[in-house]
Amino acid sequence: MKKRVIIVGTIFLMIFGSLGVDTVQAQTKPIKIGVISIFSGRFAMLGQQTVNGMTLVAEDINKKGGLLGRPVEIIHQDSKGKVEDAVKIARDFIERDKVDFLFDGSTTREAFAIKEVTRDLKFLTMVTAAETTEFTADPKQFCEWSFRASRQSIHDMVVCALFDAEIAKKDKLTKWYAIIPDYAFGRDQMDVFFTHLKKYYPDVQGLGAVYPKLFEPDYAPHITTVLGARPQAVFSVVWGGDGVALFKQGKVYGLFDQVRFFQNEMSHFVNTGEIKEVPEGFPSSIRHAPNAPDTKENQEFFERYSKRFGTGPVHWAYEASSGLLFIEGAVKKAGSLDHKAVAKALRGLTVKSHWGHPPDVTLTMRASDQTCINYALAAGYSTSKPPFFRDVKLVPWSQVLTAEKAYLQQKGWVK
Repeated sequence: MKKRVIIVGTIFLMIFGSLGVDTVQAQTKPIKIGVISIFSGRFAMLGQQTVNGMTLVAEDINKKGGLLGRPVEIIHQDSKGKVEDAVKIARDFIERDKVDFLFDGSTTREAFAIKEVTRDLKFLTMVTAAETTEFTADPKQFCEWSFRASRQSIHDMVVCALFDAEIAKKDKLTKWYAIIPDYAFGRDQMDVFFTHLKKYYPDVQGLGAVYPKLFEPDYAPHITTVLGARPQAVFSVVWGGDGVALFKQGKVYGLFDQVRFFQNEMSHFVNTGEIKEVPEGFPSSIRHAPNAPDTKENQEFFERYSKRFGTGPVHWAYEASSGLLFIEGAVKKAGSLDHKAVAKALRGLTVKSHWGHPPDVTLTMRASDQTCINYALAAGYSTSKPPFFRDVKLVPWSQVLTAEKAYLQQKGWVK
């Protein structure tokens, strides 16, 4: 064994001797990216989709010779959805494992805490799952080292409100109830959605809301409360494994037979097959489907992901993979791994992405708040046959950005 090492070492030095051993090792040492997410329990799909999406992009980067001549390596840790675990993992990745960049694929609940580690250690972090509007929109939350490649609630909720308001007007659905996860993300989405739903259809009345906890085991009390209020329509932003549980239990209680059910983002249930009997005709925003956006780039990514991992990609795969495309573009632009230089390169950076809104299919890291815009915004109706959505409508970004600006001014977050 020692002889083999000597021989390999000799050949290595013959080839690269003019560079010096330290230089060669530095050039061949992987660029290590640490990913924090949930890889167990109901929300295990969040972490797995995050890493899967990044893996495809990392493979593409490495086939092209890596970044700055170095391969990209992804490592990950399971936070189990616990804030204290997420914070510890973030610090360990940075201080012990010496990762080059941190990717935060956590829920909003953990992401706010991880951001404080990012701020404290001045370490560039790409956020790929947290969607709460205030995370980047509120100036008090701003952190120069934190960038967001995930969607943002204000954008999705404007799309939902526009789409749902048309249906509500047509069918005179004025009495609404909400099922909202009991943390910042859920409450933010409810506030933004109903603010805009009432703007587009003033006759809407909010009858109330129920607030199940994350990992809620029993939705029966919430479902009976909703039905007892006798709404005409129910809006839900319950997601992941919790959403699957809600759908299954709601069917038992006849929830969907008694109200019109509107879901924010139903595609991650149907694309992965977590809901075997796809309900017909549920209005929903669409964050990812083979036909949303209906572009060659999206279809190729969807097919490649599905073939490789045996399930369809969901928005966490799109967001995380796009986050790595941003890092690739910024590192190349900066010509360095220095975080200050990479952060500067990220601000205002535009990259081509399978997630981009047609026809440009590009994403931009908006400089003002370091958050991603120009991803595909769509809504449609669920159906039992692939691609699982029909009558898909893309919403233009100009319309969404106008609504966003007015909402942020109302909040006092922009002038």
